[in-house]
Amino acid sequence: GFAIGTAAASLAGQYLGAGNLRMARRSVLMCTAIAMIFMALIGVAFVCLGRPLTQVISADPGHLDLVPKLLLICGVTQVFFAVSMVVRQALRGVGDTTWTFIITTVSSYGIRLPAAWILGVTLGWGLPGIWMGLCGEIAIRATLFFIRFQHGGWSRRVV
Repeated sequence: GFAIGTAAASLAGQYLGAGNLRMARRSVLMCTAIAMIFMALIGVAFVCLGRPLTQVISADPGHLDLVPKLLLICGVTQVFFAVSMVVRQALRGVGDTTWTFIITTVSSYGIRLPAAWILGVTLGWGLPGIWMGLCGEIAIRATLFFIRFQHGGWSRRVV
């Protein structure tokens, strides 16, 4: 996801700098789709193979009980994580750094931390609750980045 995000940033910046908005937009969408496919496959592996993957690292009963639950939560979020990584990097690549900073900061401190605390500590769901909060915030962040991309404010940047 990060590598494809770097590619999206380079392509979008080059196309926008060349005045080809259509190709800048298309390159970001194609990179996002590629990342979503690859990370969805990894997510399926996390969801379906949680216990065997855990057994590669540990035979501890506590790990074998907890880690597959965490991999399930993480696996479901992989597509959103792909969107978040690629679109964020693409927005940075075209110079839309103010909005990437605002979205990242607001979602991290305004959503991620409170959600992790509420689900993990206040509701007593422990580590799985914390991971639900963290991964849920990734889905919200991905949505916010995609909305910013669709808004098109980035397309008026001079690169």
